[in-house]
Amino acid sequence: MKTVLMAIAVIKDGDKILLRKFDPNRNPYKEPWGLFGGKLEGDGTVVELLNKELEERWNMTVRITERLSWDEDQKKDHDGEEKRFLYLDAMCELASGEPSPKNPNEELKWVEISKLPEYSHVPPGITLFKKLGYLK
Repeated sequence: MKTVLMAIAVIKDGDKILLRKFDPNRNPYKEPWGLFGGKLEGDGTVVELLNKELEERWNMTVRITERLSWDEDQKKDHDGEEKRFLYLDAMCELASGEPSPKNPNEELKWVEISKLPEYSHVPPGITLFKKLGYLK
C-alpha cells in the first residue's frame, strides 16, 4: 500500500479557524468541511511545499506558529487507490494573500471555534480538533 505524506495547516485568527468546503466531485470523504494541506512531494522544506500548495490552490501562504502532532488515515484517494495517509499537523497564521479557492466548487469560511460542532468535518479533522479540545 502506498503511503502519502501530507502537511496539514490549522489556520487560526483569534478565535476563528479557516475551513474549506470540499469540491464534492473530488472529495474522497462524504463530509464536506476540512482543513488545508498538501502532499509533501519534490524538493523543499515542509513549509515551502505546504505554501506552494496553499498558494496554488487557495491564494495564500502561512507561517507555522506551532507544530502539533501527526495523525494517520487509510482511505481511497482521488484515483480510487487505497492509500495510507500520514498527516503532519501544524497551527498556522496567514502570512500573505487573501484566501480564496481557485476551484469554483470549493468554499472557504472563517468559523468560530465554538461553532465547529455545527459543521460536518472529515475524519482527520475531527481527530485533530478533538486533540486541540475544539470538539468533544
